[in-house]
Amino acid sequence: MNCPVCQTRTLATHSLDQDLASWRCDSCQGQWINSFQFSKWIEQHRFGHRVEGPVQTFELASNETKSAKVCPECSRIMTKFKVGNSLPFSLDRCGNCGGIWFDKNEWEMLQGSNLRDEIHLIFSAAWQHRVRHEEQVRHLEELFKERVGEADFAEIKRIREWLKKHPHRQELYGYLNNPEF
Repeated sequence: MNCPVCQTRTLATHSLDQDLASWRCDSCQGQWINSFQFSKWIEQHRFGHRVEGPVQTFELASNETKSAKVCPECSRIMTKFKVGNSLPFSLDRCGNCGGIWFDKNEWEMLQGSNLRDEIHLIFSAAWQHRVRHEEQVRHLEELFKERVGEADFAEIKRIREWLKKHPHRQELYGYLNNPEF
């Protein structure tokens, strides 16, 4: 199998996690997990590992390209799935054989963010819908911040949080929405 990033490098067997075999590129440090291995591993290890304390960050490889990667197992084009949860990368998955490609340090970032046991959910329509919704909200907030300025944006966010916790929030919202006051 050839690396989907380097394309000419042969992948070598490696152990990505306890009981999880992968094929790794020695050049770009990317990892390939075939569908059967991953399914078997997720059934054995689901809900077994939580990282406590601050999330450890890793430097991500710059292999996140716009162009599609080719599956090292069946040579089909893989699909990118955004991870979300404030993680700035996508996972590549083959729609034909189900294998997953992890660029350098993506596995470690998922593990550090307690998403390791939920990787299979990232490929679901519900997860991708939530990621798109989060991106839309962030984009709208950025547009609003540009329009009103950073200081006013910070102030309105503070007021909104105060209103959410206030015992008379319904009355306060009513007052703010009534043009006669």
